[in-house]
Amino acid sequence: MTVAQPEFGSERSAIVPPRAIQRDRLKGAQDVAAALARELRNPVFAIASAAHLLRYRVTDDPVVEKNIGRILREADRLNAYINALLEYGVPRPMKLVPGNPDDVWTTIIAQHRGDLESKAILAHHTPAESQATCNIDADQLGHALSCALTNAIEAAPEGGDIEVRSVATADGLWVSVVQNDGAVFDDDTLARAFEPLVTSKPGHAGIGLTLAQRILTDHSGFIALRAEGARAALTFTLPTLHG
Repeated sequence: MTVAQPEFGSERSAIVPPRAIQRDRLKGAQDVAAALARELRNPVFAIASAAHLLRYRVTDDPVVEKNIGRILREADRLNAYINALLEYGVPRPMKLVPGNPDDVWTTIIAQHRGDLESKAILAHHTPAESQATCNIDADQLGHALSCALTNAIEAAPEGGDIEVRSVATADGLWVSVVQNDGAVFDDDTLARAFEPLVTSKPGHAGIGLTLAQRILTDHSGFIALRAEGARAALTFTLPTLHG
């Protein structure tokens, strides 16, 4: 089944290339991400090991202790980047079974309850009225939805709202839109939103949306980001089994 991509009229949207080009670009980006992660892994491990050894050998110098702590924190941050790159570059095989993607949304929102409450954010989930059944890997689809929800929580102001609305269309698609009250992306970030290592947030690897795109592509679906006035909207689309 060929999934048609939505048109957003005059709204600003992240560019989604044709599926064949998208897959070629995705494979190339995955190879680069995996190679980069493997090259970085050993040096970062060596740096962390040396810092631990210094901490063991030098115990009475507060300046040394402070800087060793800084080295180890930065090594941990680099390791998080490496793990994210490996997760994107070396994906686990998909295990697709029939399921309702809105059930996955329900689980993911519950898992993020603490993050939502810490910013007094309310997440409103409206499942599709006509229940959709899609071929999904619930764990991996959940990871893609989790990336989207994490981004929405981080971008939303304290006390704001996040809306998740799903529909099952007559032409055999499940479409789910995530919106928050946060600031929209600038044009450059919007155009490159699904590229690896692109982020507007300091200290982040910029892999979340890239990983979500890879997972949706592996589900024969796609993901799109657009600006709707003063709000950002992230759309997930999957083919249903009865389309």
